[in-house]
Amino acid sequence: MSSMAPLQETLAAAVGTGKIGTVVSFRALLQLPDGDTALDTAAAAVLATAESLVGSEPGSLSVRRHASGQQLNLLLRFDGGPIASVSVTGGVVDAVELALVVVGNHGVIRLEGAELAEDIGLTAQAFTKADSRWIERIHEALARE
Repeated sequence: MSSMAPLQETLAAAVGTGKIGTVVSFRALLQLPDGDTALDTAAAAVLATAESLVGSEPGSLSVRRHASGQQLNLLLRFDGGPIASVSVTGGVVDAVELALVVVGNHGVIRLEGAELAEDIGLTAQAFTKADSRWIERIHEALARE
């Protein structure tokens, strides 16, 4: 089973160099092959990654679900000012695809391309477990939709 750990460690090391400065924005597009994927759990895993990079308390969360049920769009505003924008889709690709952009006040980290997930050994199973705190926040935001 693959894990988010290698990706999180790579991003943390890149941010830790200080070359991009303070993280002000985190954007991710995660596309999963299975239409039955629990999008809330996958989104929670990505939000946890954003939280670990920003170093600020998470503030307001807005979530929108596409009418098809195959896409979630999330906007998280951190108390310190940074924003995380995450979109997760299921059932529209043949393999996991991930595009990430971490914007700092002095530079950018960009991880893109269909081969990214494969290169770091990231499979859909990496997004099947997430912190229940994030899943609860997503469900609360969906209930307000």
